[in-house]
Amino acid sequence: MAPRRRDRISKLPVEILDHILGFLPIKDAAKTAVLSSIWRDVWSNLTQLNFDRHFFSYMEKTQRHPSNYFREYAPGYVINKVLLQHNGTIQKFVIYFVDVGVGILTIKSLDQWLLLVTQKGVEEMNIRLQYNIYKLPNYIFSCSTLKRLHLSYVVVQPMKSPCILPNVDLLSFEYVNFDPIEPSHCAIDVPVLESLLFYCCGDIFNFNMTAPKLCDLTITGCYSDCLDKFLPVNLDLRSISTLNLQYSNIEKFVEEISRMGFQLNVERLKLSFTYQTDTITPALVHLLQSCPKLCRLDLNVSALEEMEIRYNRAFSKLLSKLQGVAQTNKMLRTLKLDSFSGWQSEILFIKEVLAYFSALEKLFIIFASYNQTEEFKFGVMQQLLHFPRASTKAEIVVLHFPHAYPTKAEIDVI
Repeated sequence: MAPRRRDRISKLPVEILDHILGFLPIKDAAKTAVLSSIWRDVWSNLTQLNFDRHFFSYMEKTQRHPSNYFREYAPGYVINKVLLQHNGTIQKFVIYFVDVGVGILTIKSLDQWLLLVTQKGVEEMNIRLQYNIYKLPNYIFSCSTLKRLHLSYVVVQPMKSPCILPNVDLLSFEYVNFDPIEPSHCAIDVPVLESLLFYCCGDIFNFNMTAPKLCDLTITGCYSDCLDKFLPVNLDLRSISTLNLQYSNIEKFVEEISRMGFQLNVERLKLSFTYQTDTITPALVHLLQSCPKLCRLDLNVSALEEMEIRYNRAFSKLLSKLQGVAQTNKMLRTLKLDSFSGWQSEILFIKEVLAYFSALEKLFIIFASYNQTEEFKFGVMQQLLHFPRASTKAEIVVLHFPHAYPTKAEIDVI
């Protein structure tokens, strides 16, 4: 009998096998152990452990045991066993307790799981709960191997002793609450942090941190219980080159930088806002004038029509202030307008921009998600082309996506 040939996949290096299994759910990765002796231990050496909603859904479907207690705590039992049997490093750890029946004892087990993961060379952690009932242990902010940290629906407590994340370059907080701090509490030192994101978080001013190399800051949908505080304690804004603000956070941000009394070094500004009041106009103007090095402005213009209808004086004031903004922002070369519908208010805004910004080279227009006819787009384009321009290099580009809803990645690549 001819000797049995070893398949080509099994000949691959362990690092490649690990990469392949990283695309599989935990349950499928474990099943590969029956393939051969080569595969037997590969799954227990996975460098990426992903306990997402698919894992919990699978556990819920497969647990036919009549006891609710068994069904509720079975996922935690499996996670615990996987982590205890795991060998080697865990580069990425994902755990989502969302829309699944997870008991409070399992939630409490998170402390043990996270402690174990931080001792296995983890570089990326993504922790997402359903409600803000879990207080993140402070040792997470002392993990020396961590590079990226994504937190959702957790509570971050103040640090009672010095903490440092020496290698973290990205911090992302979504629906995170920050407990109050006192003068005796210590700051978290994140010396190489480049990107910081707050999405729908509460009281971010309680997040005491130092990040001297921060260059990308996003704040959207955040709220504060304090009238005179908004930005994180000790956050230095001078190194930021990309700033993304949305909704009422624009006004809060402007109030804060006005008290600080210095200009920003922002080169790219992304703004999206609503007009619930007429106070957004002076905030917008002040923000733009506080960024004299601005080279690129990404603006969602969906609120301009509402502004003209409900606060006509505020809209007229915005148009009249653009000339003064242009005198401050002499480096603005690229303007991207998202959610463009072709309303007359949007066209008037573009007319003023073209008339005043002398360094403008590219004006990207992305139509709103609903379908406008090609005839309508052509008519708008013809109207825009006849507007006088302060810059002879100014080029108008109307973008046509192959589908009605362009992805964020498609829009950002512009």
